[in-house]
Amino acid sequence: MPILAGQIVTATQLNRLQPKKYGAVGTSAITGPSTNTDVPGASLTITTETAANYVVWCVWDANVSGAGTGTLLGRLALDGINQSPLATMNHPASGGRSQPTQQYIGTLPTAGSHTFKLVASPLTLQTVQGTNCSILVEITEII
Repeated sequence: MPILAGQIVTATQLNRLQPKKYGAVGTSAITGPSTNTDVPGASLTITTETAANYVVWCVWDANVSGAGTGTLLGRLALDGINQSPLATMNHPASGGRSQPTQQYIGTLPTAGSHTFKLVASPLTLQTVQGTNCSILVEITEII
């Protein structure tokens, strides 16, 4: 709902206008094979008073310790639903390590509690180093 010309604006409305940032860093590793497993500690539960817009930045620390093991996948889960696009990593020659990233933009259609978390799907000989994974969420509530 927009603020109209001549309208008296409340402190609550003004507080909702300012973007709020929340962050978390993982606490331990995930070793493959595993599918859409939560990265321990890389989770945020945020309560909004109204519908809200969000921007999320995600970083996974992926370690492939062998050749040709396939593609390691990371993604954001929002309220238990896996989001697209994927973060991907593959070192086909002899293994390697990288920090794939991804960003997500969207709208939370309702007020209430919402959970953002990193999930990963490492294959055999792949590890997600959780202590180097991070998530940053920016929420702007709609007034």
